Formats: sequence, C-alpha cells, structure tokens
Amino acid sequence: MRKSTDMNENANGNPNENSNDTAGETKKYSFEIEADRAPKKTNKKQRNALLRAGAALVAAIILVAVSKFSIISLIKGPTEADAIQDEAVGAFVKRDIYAVMGFYADQTDGISGKYAIVPMGQKFVSVHFTKRYLDSADTIESDTNKYINGDITKLDKYIVVEGTVETVSDALSAKMYTWFTNNKDTLVNKGVISGTSDNADYISDSVLTVDAVNSMSETLVLVLTGLAALFLIYMIVELVLVLLGFYKEKPAKEKPAKEKTEEADGKGPETAEEKEIETAEVKETEQKDADEISENETPDKPEDKE
Repeated sequence: MRKSTDMNENANGNPNENSNDTAGETKKYSFEIEADRAPKKTNKKQRNALLRAGAALVAAIILVAVSKFSIISLIKGPTEADAIQDEAVGAFVKRDIYAVMGFYADQTDGISGKYAIVPMGQKFVSVHFTKRYLDSADTIESDTNKYINGDITKLDKYIVVEGTVETVSDALSAKMYTWFTNNKDTLVNKGVISGTSDNADYISDSVLTVDAVNSMSETLVLVLTGLAALFLIYMIVELVLVLLGFYKEKPAKEKPAKEKTEEADGKGPETAEEKEIETAEVKETEQKDADEISENETPDKPEDKE
C-alpha cells in the first residue's frame, strides 16, 4: 500500500509545487500589466527649461510694452520739422535751433533741464533742453541777444535736437505768458515783433521735449529695450539647449538578469542577512525531509505469532 501511494504521488506530482509555479506566473503577469499601465515620467528639467523660456518671453513683451514700443520710433528716426506747432502731438521730430530768446522755467523732476523760448515760424514755442544741451543753449541765447542788439550780423551757431512734440501744461503756459509780458516791449522796440494786444498771436502752446520719444526718455527706452533683448536671448538659448537634448535625463543603468527575474517574481534584492536566513531555512527543511524519509524507510516490526 505504501508503494502504491508513493507511485500515485509521483504520477500526480507535488500539488504545492504546482501552486507555487502558478502563483509565480500570476505575480509575473500582474507585474507586466502594472508596468504597462505605469504613467511615463515627465522630464522635469526639460519642462522647467520651457517654463523659463516662456517666462523670459513674457518679460520681454512686458518691457517693450512699458516703453510704448518706442524703440520702433527710434529705429525709424525722427522727421525734420520746420515749426513744431504744425506737427501732431506725439510726433517724433528733429529741429535745428539757431536762436534762443531766453529761459522761463526749470524742471527738476523727470527729465531735468530748462524750458526756453524759441522762435519758430511766426510764433514762439517752448523747447525743453536737457542738461547736455544747456551749455550750447546758453551760447546760442547770448548770440541771439547780440544779434538783436546789432553786435553781430548773423547767427552762425546752432544745435540739432530731437524729441517729442507735446502740449505745455497750464503751469508752464502761465510762466511762458509771464515771460512774454515782461519782455514784450523790448521785443517790440528791437523790431522782433510788432505791437499786439493779444499775446496768443505770438505764443504757441506746443513744446518740444528734447531727448524724449513718446513722452519717455530715450535713455529709459534704450535700457528697457536692452533688457527685453537679453530676455529674448536667454529664451533662445534655452530653446536651443532643449532641441539639442541638453536637458534629457540620462538612461538608468541596466540591471543584471538575475535581479530583473527577482523583480518580475515580486522579489526585491536580498540583503546578506536575508540570504543567511534563507539558507538556514533551506537547510532546516532539508533536514526535516531527510528525517521523514528515514522514518518511512524503517521496516515494520513483525507481528507476534499467536
């Protein structure tokens, strides 16, 4: 009977071994499914580089917008004007200044400088000279007075200025009219103007703000545009690096075949302690199997005869 049972067990196989094999295949299959379903990892370095490039583009647009896109007017250059009072407000013009009648106001805020009375056409207009022109403007004013007084016969000195045509404020207009009222009799006596009861016949409300484009300092426009250009260059560099694969993640080192098999079976890499425990368990199991085999092979005692 014992031999028959052993033969049946050998024929049918060990049921525990079959279940272990099935469990291992199931784990491996489920691992493959999870690997297929696992979301692909995004390249953080590349994504951050694109975000930085986008931020640089936005910053460049904002800076150019703050400057009112005045760099376009600077690139085109100013148009020459004979009389700024005939130009539209906001026009970017260039004018030769041959005569300066006098100064009537200083400006300390914004674009510092002085406001001068300048004859243009048949009227007097205001010209705001920045600091870099003040010395030349003083020289021209002195020559203008000499010319009016008959000390010199011609005005052969001039300065070329460019700027934005604007309308004088009420405060500046009041100062301009005050200067003209105080000097009108002298101008009439010198033959510069004829007598008039209406000062508006000779005073224009136009002012040429020198070194300004779209009512903004040319220096400020250049600084803002320069910063915008730097942001654009940075954006281009980032995009080139992305295209060249500079931000690609380095591929992970390929794992040994044994380690891959263990991970597929749901087992991770074992530590030295775990391996030692496993070896001890295997030895203990083998010892138990050997003891069972020795017990099974012990011959049955013969029954006592009656």
